[in-house]
Amino acid sequence: MWFGYLILFLAIISENIGTTSLKGSNGLTRPLLAVGAFAGYSLNFLLMSQALNRIPLAIAYGIWSGLGMAIVSLLGVLIYKESFNWKMAIGLGLVLLGVIIMSSPESTSLPRMVQ
Repeated sequence: MWFGYLILFLAIISENIGTTSLKGSNGLTRPLLAVGAFAGYSLNFLLMSQALNRIPLAIAYGIWSGLGMAIVSLLGVLIYKESFNWKMAIGLGLVLLGVIIMSSPESTSLPRMVQ
C-alpha cells in the first residue's frame, strides 16, 4: 500500500504544478505556463487513477484535496505574493488535522446495522 501513497504524493505534486502554472498562464495567454498547466493536470489524472487502485477513495481524496490545498496556498504566497492570514492558517490546520485523522488506522469502528 505504501506504493499507492507514493503515487498519490506524485499526483498531488503534479496537480499543484498544474494549478500554479494555470495561475501564471494569465488566462492561458502565456504558452509555456499553459503547457505546464495541461501537463500537470494530465499527469495528475494518470497518477490519481493509479493511486485509487491501491488506496480507498475517501482516504485518497481527503489526502489529495487537503495536502493539495495546503501546498497550493503556500505556493500562492511564495510565488504570487498572495496574502496569508491567521484565518487561513487555522483553516488549513483543521483540514490537515482532518486528513491525519482520516488516514490513521482504525482502532475501533461503528457497529454495522443488521437488517
